[in-house]
Amino acid sequence: MQNRKSILYLTILLCLAIFSSGSVAQKLDIAPLTEIVSLINGDTTATGARLHTEYGLQPGGIYFALGQIKNNFPLKISAAGATAQNRATIKILVNESGASVYPFKPFHDFTLEGVFISGVNVAGGNVNAVVQTGTKGISITLKNCEFDSVNSRVIIMDQNYCSLFAYDCAAHNSGTSNKTGRFLDARSTFADSIVIQNCTFYNLYHCVMNRFGGQQTYFKADHITVYNVMTCPLRICEAPFITMTNSLFIQTGFLGYDAYWIKEYTNPAWLSILEDRDEWSRIEMCPLVQDTFVVKMGLTQKINAKYNNFWLDPAVYAVYADTVHKYVNMDFLTAGLVGADSLTWISEDPGFTKAPFCKSIEMSQKVHSVPGSGGNAKEVGFDYTNPPYDFSYPTTKASYTAAAGGFPLGDLNWFPAQKAAWKNWISTSVPKSTRSTPTDFTLEQNYPNPFNPTTTIRYTTQSEQNVTLAVFNALGQKVRTLVDQKQPAGTYSLQWDGCDDAGVSLSGGVYFYQIRAGASTSVKKMIYLK
Repeated sequence: MQNRKSILYLTILLCLAIFSSGSVAQKLDIAPLTEIVSLINGDTTATGARLHTEYGLQPGGIYFALGQIKNNFPLKISAAGATAQNRATIKILVNESGASVYPFKPFHDFTLEGVFISGVNVAGGNVNAVVQTGTKGISITLKNCEFDSVNSRVIIMDQNYCSLFAYDCAAHNSGTSNKTGRFLDARSTFADSIVIQNCTFYNLYHCVMNRFGGQQTYFKADHITVYNVMTCPLRICEAPFITMTNSLFIQTGFLGYDAYWIKEYTNPAWLSILEDRDEWSRIEMCPLVQDTFVVKMGLTQKINAKYNNFWLDPAVYAVYADTVHKYVNMDFLTAGLVGADSLTWISEDPGFTKAPFCKSIEMSQKVHSVPGSGGNAKEVGFDYTNPPYDFSYPTTKASYTAAAGGFPLGDLNWFPAQKAAWKNWISTSVPKSTRSTPTDFTLEQNYPNPFNPTTTIRYTTQSEQNVTLAVFNALGQKVRTLVDQKQPAGTYSLQWDGCDDAGVSLSGGVYFYQIRAGASTSVKKMIYLK
């Protein structure tokens, strides 16, 4: 009897081993005071297969990073349940030579959640970036993360067709000169999607995002608070779908031009807030190039730029030679693209509850190159005293009800009750079709959008005909065929799960779904969040 029990027990263990040999465990919780880079890189079997792809950190815990994680698998590092007050902290260590590197260089999709990272390593030096894309076509998702004192740029997106999704994040105290200090640097690349929502940025020497010379399929900045940023906060450049809404741009774009810059750009003024090319306008956008995929698909550029507050202290103008000119929120090309939507913008000092002192005048006078010095900058530091800061503002301000739906402008994390109401509002504000008898050919907007993990697509046909419904990526490559058959007239509803025809989950980003029914064709855009 005992032998039979032993055989049965061994059989069960063997079956479990066989069943689990081809699978990867979902999550590994990591204890505080652990060096996470070597742990995650070494978390494999003897044959190199991954043991885990998701790693849990303890809210409020302290962790260390020595070296670089180069994941070729979908990696998630998360302090689930962390708030802005108790994010898990990752401290960057230095190697034997006293140097440190960017801790994350993903070669597959990467998610970071509930984490605080300082760009000052344990030896007192500065790290130039936190995340740098390792290959094309991946997505980076940041949720409830905070980045402080990163010397050059927090995110380097220097590979094509990548996406960034940043929600409930903060970045501050970045840069040491007028050409460093960015949250996102994605110059001269083709990006898929960039979405920044309910985030706060302050004390940046350069800008929130630099896309100069690049293209992207979709850009969205919604409910962001930008304060004390020296140059243009958003260099969006070329994108067919642009949303810039419900945001605060306070004390931004105050960098002027001195004699050294004048020598290069032939500006006639000694110290000027304006420059011939409108280079330091607050927002820069570009029209579409005609050979892009979206143009070939028959789509036109759509810009939604509403409900924003731009304000700069009038005292700043006193230090410049061209005070008779009005500072430009947008360069002339951007203004032409946005058009009448700019009428919904306001300009007021919101009166933040507790913000760092803005050294706009001092910095605009001294951060420039010294004439004859060959371009060496005079560094003037930001005000870092007495944190933490509070970017809420009085309910009596116009900004408090100036956003869509009557909500406050800027990052709603500073107004928790309003953010909860906003979440409910956006979940119920999308109208749902109730039509059951088709009267014409229609392709409805998918819902929800953006989505994860699934979305619903509805369409109608006016007669029996051959119908094809397919999903394309930003390159115009077909990734999924949802329908390819003859169908009678009617209203149809189906779901897409973000997978291709082989059942492989796709990277987050912008996708297009196109329907062909007889001689009719329609295309719409949707956003898949990872």
